[in-house]
Amino acid sequence: MKKHLITALICCLSFIGCKDDKVDSTQYDPSQPVVFTDFSPKEGGMRTRLYIEGSNFGNDPTKIHITVGGEKTKTIGTDGKSIYCMVPSKAFDGTINVSIDGPDGKTIAEHTFEQEFKYDPATIVGTLLRKVDQDNNSAFQEGSFDEGASIPSNDCMVFDPKYKEGDDRLLFSSNFYDGIHLVNLTQRTVKRLFPRTGYSTMYSFTFSADGDTLLFTDDHGQDNTTRANIYYSLRRENFRRIRPYNYGKTSYSLIYMDDGTVFYTTWWEGKVYKMVRNGAIPNIDNNAEVTFSLSQISSVDGSHTILFRHPSNKFMYMLSDGFGAVFRADYDPVKKTFGNPTIIAGNMNDKGFKEGTGGGARFSKPQFGVFVKNDEYGEGVGPDQDQYDFYFCDRDNHCIWKLDPHGVASLVAGRSNENADNKVWGYVDGNPLHEARFNQPSGLAYDPAQDIFYIGDIDNKGIRYMTTE
Repeated sequence: MKKHLITALICCLSFIGCKDDKVDSTQYDPSQPVVFTDFSPKEGGMRTRLYIEGSNFGNDPTKIHITVGGEKTKTIGTDGKSIYCMVPSKAFDGTINVSIDGPDGKTIAEHTFEQEFKYDPATIVGTLLRKVDQDNNSAFQEGSFDEGASIPSNDCMVFDPKYKEGDDRLLFSSNFYDGIHLVNLTQRTVKRLFPRTGYSTMYSFTFSADGDTLLFTDDHGQDNTTRANIYYSLRRENFRRIRPYNYGKTSYSLIYMDDGTVFYTTWWEGKVYKMVRNGAIPNIDNNAEVTFSLSQISSVDGSHTILFRHPSNKFMYMLSDGFGAVFRADYDPVKKTFGNPTIIAGNMNDKGFKEGTGGGARFSKPQFGVFVKNDEYGEGVGPDQDQYDFYFCDRDNHCIWKLDPHGVASLVAGRSNENADNKVWGYVDGNPLHEARFNQPSGLAYDPAQDIFYIGDIDNKGIRYMTTE
């Protein structure tokens, strides 16, 4: 009898042991305490990868809430014993606080580390994503940043306009020949939304006023309306499918005003057209209105002109890689059209590199730019009560410019240590004005949620960033 009981007990213990082996150790166990032991590293700047160690955290990152220096950051992952997040911007005092919700949403654990994270607020240029071989060659590769993902060419870049706090931060990026890609800055992943199929050459893209439609232009090379010059993609389809939006002359850029009016550029004489809708999509723009042309300022055969709508909708800026100038045109909201262009900085026929005001500045090959709100301007400065500076890439000068509302152009990054080797290009991270170098920067986007610029560094085959704390 005793022998049979021992045998049964062994079998029972074996069963329990096998059963325990199948328990998911990453799940929260309410019978055990939540323990916080340490964090690493102890110091760093914005976007430093921070790991919090302990036990019984659970495996649902949405239930873990973290602040560093009082600034919220999103929990990227957890395996029950380690929590992974990134240090947010402006985490100056370095206090790390973690709270964890239970299955019912109520807080089950909260911890503040006695040791503080040493936050380094230095303004720097760094590298977000770059993968090259020994011959400086690179190719597109989907996947995780940490597992070899790569986007060699980033000409036009735009942040998701419908971002809400707590969402993944999404950066849309394109190049002339390879479709649109999605860079998830929170999850640190890259994927292609759609390849170069069904269109010729994408020069730039933008979003509709409601942020639900992505529109991009097509340089198809035709001076007629037989081919689509604008395509669109929908958020509800995860921007995976493209369709013709407008049939018109070859186009390089478009802007979508808040009132729904669309303007696009074409090559011939640097003309800007107002799209005349016929009530259907795709629209056949046989009656497109010429708003103006750059030939009104100076003799122009053609121009790759890029349009940038000011956030106020009062005017737009224009850049052309063929001219060393920044153009402006004012918007008439009643007539829904733009007035004739003027030059507000640089010179249309004289390229170079020179900081200065208005016509005293010199640029070489302006590419993409972005308006950035400057809180120091309060209610606004200048005749327009403008609250924004305009930052843009100068590809052949290998730098980033800032143009303020008074027309003052100043260098903000690139061309560093020119006297060291008589070069102004290269691949160097560090202080924007004393160390950093670019090689043919083109794309530029600004993330107001993180106060950081992202730069498409074409010949360095990657995406750089610049903190602006």
